[in-house]
Amino acid sequence: MGEMGVDWEARVDWGALRQARIERLRDRLAAHELGGVLVQRFENIRYTTSCRPFTSLIYLPRYAGFVPLAGEVCLLSEAGDVDLNRDGMPWINDLRVWPYDVDESIEAVAGVIRDNGLDDQRIAYDDMVSPTVVLELAKLFPEAELVDGTRAIAEAKLIKHPEEVKVIRQATGIAEVGMAAARHAVREGIRECELAGEMTRSMFAAGADALVSYPQVSTDPRRRMGTDRRVRHGELVLVDINIGFNGYLGDFARTFSVSAPTAEQREVFRVQRGCIEAAIGAVAGGVDPQRVQDAVGDVVRDAGLAEFWADYITGHGVGTGAGPLEQPIIGTTMGFPERLESGMVIAFEPGIFKPGVGPMRNEEVVLVTDTGAEALTQSPYDERLAG
Repeated sequence: MGEMGVDWEARVDWGALRQARIERLRDRLAAHELGGVLVQRFENIRYTTSCRPFTSLIYLPRYAGFVPLAGEVCLLSEAGDVDLNRDGMPWINDLRVWPYDVDESIEAVAGVIRDNGLDDQRIAYDDMVSPTVVLELAKLFPEAELVDGTRAIAEAKLIKHPEEVKVIRQATGIAEVGMAAARHAVREGIRECELAGEMTRSMFAAGADALVSYPQVSTDPRRRMGTDRRVRHGELVLVDINIGFNGYLGDFARTFSVSAPTAEQREVFRVQRGCIEAAIGAVAGGVDPQRVQDAVGDVVRDAGLAEFWADYITGHGVGTGAGPLEQPIIGTTMGFPERLESGMVIAFEPGIFKPGVGPMRNEEVVLVTDTGAEALTQSPYDERLAG
């Protein structure tokens, strides 16, 4: 399936996707007895309004979405985008400006609350809403109760709608373009930042619309961002991609050998791949996430590598974001779901980081089904490590 809208094939139904997301969120608002939710985290703005914010750290707090339990979804937009959003987003009937002045921005949110008759209701907010905004709203609405909405939002995103799965497949495909570029570029002497640049260029050329995080290109498992360090003979390079496409994440990882790998590197690769296979093999609707973690732990312990296993994270949800805010979380610290359910999307990334070997972490993304899991990633492993 392609990525553009065409008239000769049914592809992503964006209208159905937007409607399903709001219905799911409102279901969770009702379950938590909430009259509405204010969001400012980029992925939550995209989830609730489909607005594509100007993704800059400076502009991070300059957009907001408000979803009432009943009534119109409101988008509060950076002033420079209001005309664009008014013309391009006809599904938003309540479009307002997020002012530059802090007092005015608080009053703008207060206006949304008043207009929806929520002066005395429980109102949720996400973790990017400023404490200043929360405290001032509490003063303006003494009869209202302002509460953390993280759990309600995470529950809404937990099970992916079929239209969401279509977009995640496309985002994953774009990430695979970047991984192919990395696979072809890995060589002795290349700088980590050069490798990151090649990957990023190829993914934006393929249609990516957001760099969710700087690509992890590293020979050191403790470091998550590429530097000007040159890759050397005998090393392993961990490449982990987080790219955005239409609000959804393309996220997976591969480890590459710079030269002919040692026998120990190949053995650790074999064990790490066994961990992924054990995790995926344990997945199905109704399964306790602890069973997945235990299956991976058995593989690592049988191989005598438990002390080098990064057991704090075995798997995390993938959607408009990633763990820890996108559930489920599988690892030493579990997320809130007690059972896996059909429709969850999980990235499995158990890591083994043994000194003298290098970072060993490959990552696969799967869709949970009633009877097992469907792999969404198709990128090959390093042939030299695989043997």
